[in-house]
Amino acid sequence: MQKKSAGHTVYQQIRRVSVLGILVAMVLATGAGLWLNLEQESRIRDDTLTAAVQAVSHTMGIVENGNAQQVIDYVDRTVHGISGIDLFAVYEADGTPSYFCDVKEEQGSLDTLDPLDTDLMARLTESGTPLLDDDQAPSGADHCAYAAVYRQDGSVRGYVMAGVYLRSIRTTALHTLAVYLFIGAAALTLGTFLSLRLAQRIKSDLLGYEPDAFRDLFLRRMELLDALDEGMLAIDREERIIYINRAAAEMLSFDKSAVLGKPLSEVYPQSTIPRVMQTKQPEYNISLESLHHVRILSDRMPVRRDGQIVGAVAIFRNRTEVANLARELTGVQHIVEAMRAYTHEFMNKLHVILGLLQLGEARQAEEYVLQLTNTRVMSVGRISQQIAEPSVAALLIGKSCRAAELGIRLTLDPESRLSADTHHLPASGMITVLGNLIENAFDAFGNSPSDTLHEVGVSIRESDRGLILSVDDNACGMTEEIREHIFERGSTSKGEGHGTGLFLVKSVVDTYKGEIRVESTQGVGSSFIITFRPPQTADN
Repeated sequence: MQKKSAGHTVYQQIRRVSVLGILVAMVLATGAGLWLNLEQESRIRDDTLTAAVQAVSHTMGIVENGNAQQVIDYVDRTVHGISGIDLFAVYEADGTPSYFCDVKEEQGSLDTLDPLDTDLMARLTESGTPLLDDDQAPSGADHCAYAAVYRQDGSVRGYVMAGVYLRSIRTTALHTLAVYLFIGAAALTLGTFLSLRLAQRIKSDLLGYEPDAFRDLFLRRMELLDALDEGMLAIDREERIIYINRAAAEMLSFDKSAVLGKPLSEVYPQSTIPRVMQTKQPEYNISLESLHHVRILSDRMPVRRDGQIVGAVAIFRNRTEVANLARELTGVQHIVEAMRAYTHEFMNKLHVILGLLQLGEARQAEEYVLQLTNTRVMSVGRISQQIAEPSVAALLIGKSCRAAELGIRLTLDPESRLSADTHHLPASGMITVLGNLIENAFDAFGNSPSDTLHEVGVSIRESDRGLILSVDDNACGMTEEIREHIFERGSTSKGEGHGTGLFLVKSVVDTYKGEIRVESTQGVGSSFIITFRPPQTADN
């Protein structure tokens, strides 16, 4: 898939759209701001002109009998002290100009002023307040304010005028426009830079793919993940489920659409998947044996982004069918071992029968055969009746034949019971534990006197409160030093090539959260007692 050629189009469009959007926004904002600013400038200009003519008219009314030159000087100082005024004029009561000051040019000629219009003077007299009127503005002026000057008796003494030139208004407008254009240009530059960064960020997040191509690729991969036989479940930093495929939903009996977005603790309270976000270490082959009667192995690992943990993902493998097949194969293996042991044992028995027949003791030979048959049938039948799990039953039958071959008496506790669908410990784990403990007990008789009866007792007790497995022998026992190291790999007194059996037993017990206790007395024998708690109290 071509990433660069397909990706340039969208990223350039993003930049163009971003720049165009910023440009449009800038034009609208600049136009609106400029209009508002000019309106505000106009109001300020009107207020300034009105305040100027009003202040001067009041002052001239107060100093009615004062020196005319002093009044003119005061007016001149006042006019030059007010910003925003370009020209000022004083008129007599008949409208004839008597004073004119051009603030910008620092000079003014009365000849440039026309007498006031009678209509304007009439309106000023009637209103008694300053008026804005542009019709009577002097040449070059654009905006003017007028006010009447009254004597103490209320008669009109004259008029005053303040105004601004058109060029001043243009200068103000151009200055304001320049400011807004500068701000707009700065905003456009910043917006263009940010749009480039945005396009680069999107390109990086999409791994350089075109968005449409990335969407198609994403959907195809989601379909592939959904078609897997392995289950997948992902959570985010807040421990909410963000993805679950079909296989995981089936294994965990979840409704995919219902659990997405929900806290994992709400839909799967016993899960320990979030633990990897705290430990920051992956976990492999975590057994979930008792989950809806489906045997599951789970691998879970933290998800990192830019060095930070942002979630976790778990992979579930359904091992039910494999476990069943392994159990069947294990059962067959132990049956084969039992048949081999039977072969050796019955060869000896056949020699006894042959000897009796040669001696003419046919009656005793018949009784001997019946006794052997009844004993073996009773032994196999009792094991099959008490132990419903086929592979475990096959193991015990095989070990029983093996014990007979070695001259050891192997007995199963009459109170032993094991169901076919036990959830305390899988059959494979139970075979590992019992097989190695029984073989270890057989080996313990290597140093025991041959004139004593060698016995090995096996007990399997299953209930709602848990599972207890025990293997006892009456061999020579162990010293305290040996007991401290019996579960270490390679620890053995039988020579090279041994020392893994009890290590495997301890590994199974630790994996399924069990407890193991060893009791041993030299000259008396040893006992191994293993206890497993109910699955609902175990930490899956």
